[in-house]
Amino acid sequence: MAEILPFTAVIYNKDVVKDLNKVMAPPYDVISPKLQDELYARHANNFVKIDLNKAEAADVDGAGRYARAASLLNDWMAKGVLARDEAPAIYYYTQTYRLKDGTQQTRKGFIALTKLEEFGKGAIHPHEKTLSGPKADRLKLMHTTSANLSCIFSLYSEPSLGVNKLLEGAIKGASPVIDVRDDDAIVNTVWRINDPTVIAQTASAMKDKALFIADGHHRYETALNYRNEMLARTKNPTGREAFNYIMMYFSNMDDEGMTIWPTHRVVHSLDTFEPKAFLNRCAEYFDIETLAFTAADADKVKKTFQAKVVASGETAISFGLFVKGESSYHILKLKSADTMDKVFGSGIPDVFKGLDVTVLHSLVFAKILGITQEAQEKQLNLVYVKNGDEAIAAVGRDKNQLVFILNPTHIGQVKEVALAGHVMPQKSTYFYPKLLSGLTINLLTGDVAAPVAKA
Repeated sequence: MAEILPFTAVIYNKDVVKDLNKVMAPPYDVISPKLQDELYARHANNFVKIDLNKAEAADVDGAGRYARAASLLNDWMAKGVLARDEAPAIYYYTQTYRLKDGTQQTRKGFIALTKLEEFGKGAIHPHEKTLSGPKADRLKLMHTTSANLSCIFSLYSEPSLGVNKLLEGAIKGASPVIDVRDDDAIVNTVWRINDPTVIAQTASAMKDKALFIADGHHRYETALNYRNEMLARTKNPTGREAFNYIMMYFSNMDDEGMTIWPTHRVVHSLDTFEPKAFLNRCAEYFDIETLAFTAADADKVKKTFQAKVVASGETAISFGLFVKGESSYHILKLKSADTMDKVFGSGIPDVFKGLDVTVLHSLVFAKILGITQEAQEKQLNLVYVKNGDEAIAAVGRDKNQLVFILNPTHIGQVKEVALAGHVMPQKSTYFYPKLLSGLTINLLTGDVAAPVAKA
């Protein structure tokens, strides 16, 4: 059962920070050093200084940047740059954006607290594997700041869209507390809802919903580790301590505003890679369509190739391939639905057999190319690229040898895998747009608000 609670968020004070557009930041894990510099220069109070503080030469093992982040959080709150709301609330959050074809979409959701649960023991389900490095980084930051600095992005299913309708009605005629446009021209709008009746109705509607983590697996597992540490230090815990809860964004996967992009795979630094032998091995399991190109028609053929990858993915497990040094693209289509059974027997869970990404990782990467599961998880031979053109262009650089162009994972597949208790390979999904960082902060001190009376 998902427990939903309001909270008194810390948000930027518009009376002090006149232009909120200048202080918001993308999620920490998509910020390059160049963008970090740009955000630092954009405004003295840009959120990146807390969420991804720069390392300095005098730091010992990089620890100084975590202390600086905490110091800035406390300083900005003391100076009124950041201010804590007076009463517990939930926060309706919409993101209006355009698809690649120009169509406008709006993804809707709300920010609130939910009780932390171990995966597999409650209503919260992961869908992707995690790495140890990001979790160590986020735990150090949580230790110094005692805060959730950004939301976990979760999905739930409600075809009737009742929660969305309830919250849209609650904000009708109200002014947003945040209304900003980010660097990708996405309009991010947040309204505060502190009506006890609306909050209680929302909590009641969500209590029987399963939650699927779309983005933020590392931060969720970090919060679990932090909670366990705090419980070990707390005498007679009540369960209402703030560290037992996490700030989460809840979005309905049945809403039309939900968009998933693919993440493509660039393979590099394979010691024994030989293109012809590799394609011959692939031909054992895949039907291969080849599109040759010349310098004169390269752009045209690339567009045709990308369109064919999309079309092929509508009817079969397939993905595109481009090999360094070749003047042709390839589309690999799995020969039959039982290919994975023939190759692996009972070694592949049923829910994985229909996923392009798991066929790629288990059959092509592991079996044909010999990239072990450990090497995949450590990203020793893989680079993940979101833009298809950039992924193809990357093959000609450095030690890159080939690129696989994927179609997006469907939202129903995410739900199916998570409910079955499995996790996909890393970067199996890219939910667009990313949640903006700096909208709300949840302090992990004291106790959470009492549950709102039943509506």
